[in-house]
Amino acid sequence: MKSINALLILLLLALFPHLYAQDAAKKDPTKPEPAKMGGEWETKSFDVKYVDPEAIQAFFSGRSFVMQASRELHVLTVNGPPGFVKEVEDAVKRFDIPGPPPSDVQIIVYLLATAAQAPTGATLPKELAGLAKEFGTQTPKLADSQILRVREGDSGQVMGLEPKPENANLSRIYIQSTSVGPGKKGDLVSVYGLKVWLNIPPTPGTTNPQLKAEPDVSADVDIDTSDAVMVSKTGVDKPVAVVVRATVIK
Repeated sequence: MKSINALLILLLLALFPHLYAQDAAKKDPTKPEPAKMGGEWETKSFDVKYVDPEAIQAFFSGRSFVMQASRELHVLTVNGPPGFVKEVEDAVKRFDIPGPPPSDVQIIVYLLATAAQAPTGATLPKELAGLAKEFGTQTPKLADSQILRVREGDSGQVMGLEPKPENANLSRIYIQSTSVGPGKKGDLVSVYGLKVWLNIPPTPGTTNPQLKAEPDVSADVDIDTSDAVMVSKTGVDKPVAVVVRATVIK
């Protein structure tokens, strides 16, 4: 009986060999069909200069092929069929491109003071006229102003001119960094680590602005390019105010 069964099996295999091939393929799941996988697997590494290689790796997280990303080396390594490797290569070419160059930012710092602190000061410019109400019944004057032009993300500073004995003035201005983003009315400039040193008469020793170690004003401030922002106002009888404007140089 056993010999008859064996003969029947041999006969079936001779007549229908594809049945054995299909069954063998099912029993070896570690060897995928080349037609479905796109051929033999290959390994390829890509230099990723401008974006995080792990971000591109995450883009393909739903796929079952092997990917390794190194932030330190800026390299993305792929192991998979040629079709998938080509997909990754196309993604690297698409996303790994330099971003727009950083903008140049112009910062204007104004010092407003009463006539007692700025007898030779100028009247407020039109863009600052709305801030006069902050001084109540007193009429503010423009005691001093300084301009800094810095690259987005960089620091910068400017030193004031030799102060006049009768006028308050800006002794030194320092900015740690700036960034530019969208605002409600246009560009929004974020200023980080703004520090302002003042000379307020008749304070002795103000002819050398480097003698004062600590700044009079320290702040982080967001500035819409269409507005002026009052960063600080000190004093009651003789108030002074530091106002900042920003412009993005296209």
